[in-house]
Amino acid sequence: MSDRTSPVRRLSEMKRWTYILPIVVFIYVICYVDRTNISFALPHLETDMHLSKSQQGLASGIFFWGYLLLQIPGGYIAERWSARQWIAILMVLWSIAAMASGFTHSVGQLLLARFLLGVAEGGVQPALMATIRNWFPFAERGRAFAIFKLYTPIAAIVAAPFSGVILTYFDWRWMFIIQGGGPLVVGLIAWLAVVRDTPAKAKWLSPAEREYIERSRLEEGEPLEHHGTFKAAFTSKIVWHFALIYTLTQMGLLGLTLWLPSVLKKAFHSDLSVGLVAILPQIAAGAAIILVGRSADKRGGHIKHMSLVLGSACIILVGASFVSAHQKWLVLIALILGTAASIAWYGPFWATVTKLTPVAAAGAGMGLINGVGNLGSFVGPYVGGWLSQISGGGYALTQAFFGIVFGVAALLVLTLRKQLRAATNPVLVAEPETVTGRPLSDPSPA
Repeated sequence: MSDRTSPVRRLSEMKRWTYILPIVVFIYVICYVDRTNISFALPHLETDMHLSKSQQGLASGIFFWGYLLLQIPGGYIAERWSARQWIAILMVLWSIAAMASGFTHSVGQLLLARFLLGVAEGGVQPALMATIRNWFPFAERGRAFAIFKLYTPIAAIVAAPFSGVILTYFDWRWMFIIQGGGPLVVGLIAWLAVVRDTPAKAKWLSPAEREYIERSRLEEGEPLEHHGTFKAAFTSKIVWHFALIYTLTQMGLLGLTLWLPSVLKKAFHSDLSVGLVAILPQIAAGAAIILVGRSADKRGGHIKHMSLVLGSACIILVGASFVSAHQKWLVLIALILGTAASIAWYGPFWATVTKLTPVAAAGAGMGLINGVGNLGSFVGPYVGGWLSQISGGGYALTQAFFGIVFGVAALLVLTLRKQLRAATNPVLVAEPETVTGRPLSDPSPA
């Protein structure tokens, strides 16, 4: 019986997809809600703390400066020590920082709480990505990372009503306290109870299932353990190549997301109409993430999938710059397709990162890519606003710019084709050994 149809393979896949990924996504949804819920509190903070507009912007943005600090160390610690224990510690720290925002009485205290929240959350994403890499072979990572990215639309859907209910019956202080503490307790318990650093440590897998998962990774040419260094991450050309691609995509994605309501407002006018139609691009994006990630794993060609969707985002957004705001349905269709294409590359991208990043640069490298890439999140909105201003308040130039950004990213992705092809066809060594010391080719139970 082949591995593809064996009961061991099917059972191990079912357990990984139903045990690991739901908890990983749940944790980062909480993370994302705690990061963005300040947007719902700002009107109340303006009244209670007398925050000026510039102070409101600083309170929202200072999180990201703290977030950058632990990106690279966070990935490094997850690799060299334990992603499971590291994330548990960070969850406790970010819970304390999130709830602390509800006890602040001055601008300085609020800024400190938000900065520390960023620091605590900064190490979480690279550690979660390391966990996904340890549990899923390359042939499944496009889908795994795609499902992980669903935290964005899920959090967007959950945050508004969750925050609205709390603010209706309580106040902004309780919103920070409840959202910072309540859901996190559930996530922490589930994380510690179920997730382990590697399949070899999971008691809920049978010996044959653990054997299958680790054999799959070894047969793809990947080591079971990574012991990276900061130097290897900072000196790796491929890591910086990925960081540049990620910076461009984040610049275009966040810039597009931030200016999306303004573009729709110009076309649909009323706030109610804008609120309703703005959901459609997010739904399309969620579907596109899953479909592209699944297709990349099933058919191969991760580079082809990434370049096609990024190239499509380029063509759609540049083309949309020629559409008049009076053609509101064309505007909406362009933004639905553009938003979907601008995010659907995520699963194949991170699958490729985990495959091509050198072993010595693995943990710190993922943190570096994510950290440097988030600089694009700072640049995109400012550039978009500046282009809108110099074009007399229109958005044609802004959309064209973001389209070109995605086009450059697509070209940079195409340069990785030969490297990924070589990495996915490794020369297998005879009878590699697992941590048990038994040859993996031996099908007998451990």
